[in-house]
Amino acid sequence: MSDSTEALVERVARKTYQRDMQGEDWEMSLAIDGLLSTGESEFVDAAQDLIDRAIELQGTEGKLGYDDPKPWLADGARAQSESSALVNGCLEFYERTGEERYLDAARKQVEFLLEDATRLDDGTISFASEPIELWVDSIYLVALPLARYGDETGEDAALEEAVAHIVAQEKLLQDPYEDLFRHEWRETPNTYPESTFWLRGNGWAAAGILNMLEYVPEDHEHYDTLVDSFQRVCAAMLDLQDASGMWHHIPDDPWTAKEASGSLQFAYAFHKGVEQGYLDADEGYVEAAERAFEVCEGVVDEDGAVTRVAVPPGGPDVPLEVASYGQGWFLLAADQLHG
Repeated sequence: MSDSTEALVERVARKTYQRDMQGEDWEMSLAIDGLLSTGESEFVDAAQDLIDRAIELQGTEGKLGYDDPKPWLADGARAQSESSALVNGCLEFYERTGEERYLDAARKQVEFLLEDATRLDDGTISFASEPIELWVDSIYLVALPLARYGDETGEDAALEEAVAHIVAQEKLLQDPYEDLFRHEWRETPNTYPESTFWLRGNGWAAAGILNMLEYVPEDHEHYDTLVDSFQRVCAAMLDLQDASGMWHHIPDDPWTAKEASGSLQFAYAFHKGVEQGYLDADEGYVEAAERAFEVCEGVVDEDGAVTRVAVPPGGPDVPLEVASYGQGWFLLAADQLHG
């Protein structure tokens, strides 16, 4: 890592843990992951403080962090998926400390998903309690934590739930012609209420599937489906990279803004995908990743805030501001490319 990038990472990390994350769950989970990726004791301690806060707030039904109403869900709907991303931080600190409280918190969250969450007719966990929908976000926020928990504990049910979730996503949300993922599918009526190919949504898919493959045996019956889905979305996105190095908020619409968090997700996924042998090094993925990260370095302000990040719920018309997950993805991409 060059001196300039190292200094930038420190600035972003410090700005990250200084953020007010009151009311956040999944957004905070990416901040935690990013802080951990630095390896610096100051920032690892800050990440531990954040995950400890999420555990202190864990509800009786098992959901970690705040269980506040989400403005992007229907009135009366219960968030089911977003707090699940905090399982990763719980498992990380269980591995680091051996303290059972971290594993216990992860177990309670996983049990809520496996036993109590509302599901589609085919058994797939719905993103929220109502309406019954599948959102691409949950590849990273639900399937990945379930897979890691299954690997950590040897509980096959968690891993199988994670794999089944990706298979359903590939079937219902990954377009067979464009190979990109749509944002959400609603069971009744059978429709796509948000049908655009959203940048960060595809980033959730690419990074989520790639990281999940660490926990799925190669002889699993659906292993090849996961690999193929990852390779297809990456190939499609490689062709859509803007000349600037970033991607547009709606990747196939050059009239939409260039967006940082999704661009960082693909910098991470492309580089790691080549490193792990899932993407061809000769196809330009590493170069694309480097261009994306370099231009995203330029959107970090003097205080360490990563700008040009689409805020929740991430649809076509949301403003570009600063968010905890944008901070986290910058740190994760920096570690992957330059760590």
